Amino acid sequence: MKLSAEFRELSLQFYQDILDDISSQEELISTVLSPLKDEAKRARLRDYLSLVTSDNFSNDELKNLWWSSSADIVFYDGAELRIFLKRVRDRL
Repeated sequence: MKLSAEFRELSLQFYQDILDDISSQEELISTVLSPLKDEAKRARLRDYLSLVTSDNFSNDELKNLWWSSSADIVFYDGAELRIFLKRVRDRL
């Protein structure tokens, strides 16, 4: 599956030392979403995250999608990544 522009933009927020700068998963989600101000972009990202976290994508496919992004943070467990991305989606 092709990465959406909004997903690429989101993945850029996961820089190498971001976990040193935050204290909770909620803070992480707020931090990575903070640059995404445009409501149309947020809606497109919400739709994309709904698509890729649906049952139509396996955990391995989702993990490979994440690994093909620009994120410096690695998820080794596709199920955990799915849960995390659903939480991100729900905050949009």
